[in-house]
Amino acid sequence: MNRNLLDQNIPKSIFTISKQALVVFVMAVTTVIFITIFRPFRIYESLDFLVSQKPVHLIDSTEDAFYLAMTSVVLLGSLMVLCSRIILVKSMREKLSYRGFLLWCGLEFVVVALGITIWSSALFHPGNTGIFSLFLKVLGRTTCILFIPYVFCWLYIIIIDKASQLKALRESLDKDEVANQKAHIILYDDHNEMRLTVKREDMVMIESADNYLCVWYLNNEQIKKTMIRNTMKRVAEQLSDSCMQRCHRSYMINMDRVKILRRDKEGVFIEFGIDGVFDVPISKTYLQNITEWLMK
Repeated sequence: MNRNLLDQNIPKSIFTISKQALVVFVMAVTTVIFITIFRPFRIYESLDFLVSQKPVHLIDSTEDAFYLAMTSVVLLGSLMVLCSRIILVKSMREKLSYRGFLLWCGLEFVVVALGITIWSSALFHPGNTGIFSLFLKVLGRTTCILFIPYVFCWLYIIIIDKASQLKALRESLDKDEVANQKAHIILYDDHNEMRLTVKREDMVMIESADNYLCVWYLNNEQIKKTMIRNTMKRVAEQLSDSCMQRCHRSYMINMDRVKILRRDKEGVFIEFGIDGVFDVPISKTYLQNITEWLMK
């Protein structure tokens, strides 16, 4: 496994009792299916702790011994793993690395094998003194049988982890996109195709010219103009949440660029203090909105 991956932390959200119970359930089902279909290690003949010295009052045939042993062993193993995962969830104070979880899984194998050894020794090998030899057999066979379910468990955790990272990345990209949109003024034509993108601080104003709009903006500190086919009403709706505010039926202005609000006998005007840009009139319809904006 990748060394960097081993040192990475597994999201704590994966280690909930409900999710780990689901993992244990899938592992148990997978184990039952695997043992039932493949009958590993010539289980009828050589897996001694399943069939030898069977209690006559409990088992009438090798087939019965197999199903009784499999059921009891799978239930016992699943219960032990479930208890292990509950302990892991309850005792987990900080995030757990993949390396730490790998060690935890290895410890689970040993504990499960020990539990099955004691159980099978009492049920199928009463009086047997070769406990250590039986433990080694059980450990090897348990490891092989549970290998596939544990691999699926690891894959599940990695997939959930990567999905969580992908979701966080998408949210980050969405935030960046929103921030980028706020930092730029994007203008579309009457076919809703993007025609011009200007930094917020470089936009000056938009002037209506019949069925066209004349966009005033700064480029290298020089005032520039460009024409876009669209209506003032439609663009005003598109930019309603931006710094571009309508001040007249023929003008929209960048409120961040306003230097002076001037009232004289001819009316109220906006001054930008930019060479080549005339003073823009404010009509009575939009005067209150512009005044409130400047007072924020």
